[in-house]
Amino acid sequence: MLPYIIGAVLVLGGAALSFFVPRKIQSRNIEIRFMQTTPIGELKELLEHNEKEGLHGYRHYVEIKGSAGSDDPEETPYSKKDVSYYQSYLYQVYEEVHTYRDDKGRTHRQVVKKESEMASQKSSNPITINDRQNGGKVYLDVNQSGLKLETLKTLDRFEPANNMKKYDFFSGIRFSNMGSRTLGFRMLEKTIPLGQQLYLLGEAWLEGNRIQMGKPGEKDKPFIASVRSEEDIVQSNVKNARAALIIGILIAIAGIAVMIFLR
Repeated sequence: MLPYIIGAVLVLGGAALSFFVPRKIQSRNIEIRFMQTTPIGELKELLEHNEKEGLHGYRHYVEIKGSAGSDDPEETPYSKKDVSYYQSYLYQVYEEVHTYRDDKGRTHRQVVKKESEMASQKSSNPITINDRQNGGKVYLDVNQSGLKLETLKTLDRFEPANNMKKYDFFSGIRFSNMGSRTLGFRMLEKTIPLGQQLYLLGEAWLEGNRIQMGKPGEKDKPFIASVRSEEDIVQSNVKNARAALIIGILIAIAGIAVMIFLR
């Protein structure tokens, strides 16, 4: 009986994965493809017109393309560059020695390199999306819920432990020895550089004289803030939908095999 239950669960799970996930991704792609890019100047005129007509708090679902900026750029902690947005991570890299016996009773030592996150931080100032051709800017609050920023990995550096004295920020960091010995530290930064082209899809509204961008009120509407181009996003979604379909089919086949061969 148990093989039939396990097999049925796999078949149903695989069928659901191969049907619902690709369908959801395809709907997302249709939304992206059929949206027309709105110049920021034109968007502001629309929002101001609706405000004058008494539609206070009106939110407009829109596609925006522009260059990243900031009214107050923040400096990355490790590369010391002014950026529109950053996420930084610091990892302690260390070795662990594992001892084990083989099937003949002989003892072996295996050295394994591991990482442990020591610190992380991100910038908090709003990102601005600037329209260089038509003027105007849109503000994106990086602290709003539901926002998943797609950034660029602009720094991934390992420094041996004896090189840490040349970095000022290490003077305030305390760490304990882990494993058999500490090898060094890995610094990672994911950023949106100033001037980086951005693709945004979401709801825009007026807040004073500023245009704010945020998550749509309708759950089915995608919310995208990415350093990738529209075409790259669409192509990535197509690959993900195809992968979900194939994996779902394989899971369903595995379920059928369980019911046949393990009964």
